[in-house]
Amino acid sequence: MSQPLEPLRMLATLRSNGATYVLVGGLANAVRGGPIDTDDVDIAIRRDDDNYRRVAVALRQMAAVPVGEDAAARCSYETSFGALDVIELGEEFDAFYERASDEDLGNGVRCRVASPADMIQLTRLSGDLATVVNLVSLQEAPAEEALDASSPRDAFVHEDEFGPTRDDRGPGLLNKMWSRFEDIDGFMSRVVYGDENARSR
Repeated sequence: MSQPLEPLRMLATLRSNGATYVLVGGLANAVRGGPIDTDDVDIAIRRDDDNYRRVAVALRQMAAVPVGEDAAARCSYETSFGALDVIELGEEFDAFYERASDEDLGNGVRCRVASPADMIQLTRLSGDLATVVNLVSLQEAPAEEALDASSPRDAFVHEDEFGPTRDDRGPGLLNKMWSRFEDIDGFMSRVVYGDENARSR
């Protein structure tokens, strides 16, 4: 059974663990002035080992359970604070993050929210033209600042509200996270004592 959506608590948990992410999807649209019409939280994260660890710890604190089939760069979870979709970005994340803005969502929770131009590009790729029209009406920046649309379309798979995700990024984020955190005691030992000392214990 799905838990009631508590986006601020979810985002606060991610932030408290130092996860680097950008808010996208319906909630980001609402922050930008669009209609509040979403039943989950959608984030894009940087694809690197350190960020995987931070996101994975936050997921464990939220009692996250994977749901559905994870794509090459997208995973869905049911957490104690509601549904969460995680999109993994590679080299393009840094520019994506810089174009985002730091927004106050209330109750002391702040996070990076995707730029209107990037949200338009992601939504256009998904084929959701009604949302594209709404986003265009909310933004003033030219859409040319959005994510580069020149990537070959045949390099993408799995259509969803964020558009296709690449199939050339190796194992799914879910598998990488969970394989790293199956032995949580070993992980905590490495955090406290360092890799070499933890192996000798």
